[in-house]
Amino acid sequence: VAEDGPRRLRPGALDGKVVLAAGGAGAVGHAVIQLARWSGATVISTVSGPEKARLATAAGAHHVINYREGDPVGEIREVAPDGVDIIAEVALGANLALDLAVLRPRGTIATYANDGGRPVELDVLRTMVLNTRLQFLVLYTAGSKARAAAAEDVAAAVRDGALPVGEEHGLPLVRFPLDRTADAHRAVESGAVGKVLVDVTG
Repeated sequence: VAEDGPRRLRPGALDGKVVLAAGGAGAVGHAVIQLARWSGATVISTVSGPEKARLATAAGAHHVINYREGDPVGEIREVAPDGVDIIAEVALGANLALDLAVLRPRGTIATYANDGGRPVELDVLRTMVLNTRLQFLVLYTAGSKARAAAAEDVAAAVRDGALPVGEEHGLPLVRFPLDRTADAHRAVESGAVGKVLVDVTG
């Protein structure tokens, strides 16, 4: 969801746009990279280290930037001198200053998580000057039209082969049998990289 659209994702829907996927090695960041690329965007991903950079690159990010080193704002601005159009954010409290430093006027920060739980301190003047759109998102209250559109568009991307998973595609699959479900929960809680799956068939 962004002020200037598009309202639906499809090939070409994000032509000419720049999308920043925060945490591109995570499961949702991985999907953001793939869906944005399928839709025609230039995709930048921020990551915390070399292994996660490898995963974000395998997912299809055009540019991968380690936010813990060097000058991440400068590196993002090199790719997007006019600013990023849409940011898919996983840690709003920790990343808002960087997001505002690279967002274009009337750009959107869509946040679906706040990893680390850091409080969000809003610079009202900076946010106002940019005419920033802060889009908070949880599927359950997004509305039936948005959910239906998302299901249709993601299904279309799957049919086009745009959402592969596995280590070679940037999303390792960590599998547990049903009788080790507790271990699967512990893996998620301890920050396992990739997607943790519980196999329910024998």
